[in-house]
Amino acid sequence: MERLISFDSKEALEHQLAQRIETILRAEITQKGRASLLLSGGSTPKNLYQKLGEIALDWSKVHIGLVDERFVPQDSPYSNETLIRESLMQNEASSAHFHSMVINPSDYSGNLTLATEENRELENPDIIVLGMGDDGHTASLFPNDLSSDDATFSERLLANTNAPNEPKQRITFCGPILKKGKHNFLMITGARKLDVLTESTEEKYPIRHFIPFLEGIYYSENS
Repeated sequence: MERLISFDSKEALEHQLAQRIETILRAEITQKGRASLLLSGGSTPKNLYQKLGEIALDWSKVHIGLVDERFVPQDSPYSNETLIRESLMQNEASSAHFHSMVINPSDYSGNLTLATEENRELENPDIIVLGMGDDGHTASLFPNDLSSDDATFSERLLANTNAPNEPKQRITFCGPILKKGKHNFLMITGARKLDVLTESTEEKYPIRHFIPFLEGIYYSENS
């Protein structure tokens, strides 16, 4: 597959991708005085984020957001924000600026308005790190969900969508934003994920919309 970069181990993948992200962040900070980074949640990229957090650069000039989020409070084990804060935003990266997606956890509809305003800073992201589920979803754009279908093409910044599993209420950047990152990466591990990615066009999985916009697909069979 075009743009597929394979590694013998997940650790080697993480090391190489962290180096690539560091290079881009340094270049963006030098060129325009700031950099922006949209990150996916889940367990797969956690060690990558820890590696990034150990890099010595001027993190006070870096704005970090989420590709998507579960509509849960920060004390929930499902919170992507908490994952980022506890993995990446430690050590060197503690001074980075984080943009939340869950601002009012008691009002799903009203929160979308607040989150849209909070994340306006990230509408032209320098770097996006995408993940992918076994069902071919990416961000919170799911198969067989009308709200995800709409968000895939919507010109809005953010949208609320519905996941097939709990917690079902999700918030996601819309498709056009996820396509226009300057440097977009997909990180996947395990042979099953590669099979899903390969089948994505034929099976009409959501990830298919974003493959042409990826700088690299970072893959390790070992997860």
